[in-house]
Amino acid sequence: MADKQYRERIKYFFLGVFVVVGVLSLMGARLLDQEETVLLDVDRYRIAAWGDGKAHGAFVLDSITGKTKIVYRIKEKGEDQLLERNHLNLRFTEIP
Repeated sequence: MADKQYRERIKYFFLGVFVVVGVLSLMGARLLDQEETVLLDVDRYRIAAWGDGKAHGAFVLDSITGKTKIVYRIKEKGEDQLLERNHLNLRFTEIP
């Protein structure tokens, strides 16, 4: 009796594995190598804003390379505002 239950469990386990693999293949899931992963642009760039009372601005983070670049920065001196950087219309690779 125990041997029959063991066989049933193994049968349903492999049936479940085949079903999961079949569903994943129908959905288009596949393993990506390193070159394909780098070429994906989905969620590559992150934008954040900051401010400390005397200055504020925004920067962009490239989540694949880890590089961070300041895109926009305004510094306040007294009642005057000084625009230090404005790279809003440039691509990430063109920002100095």
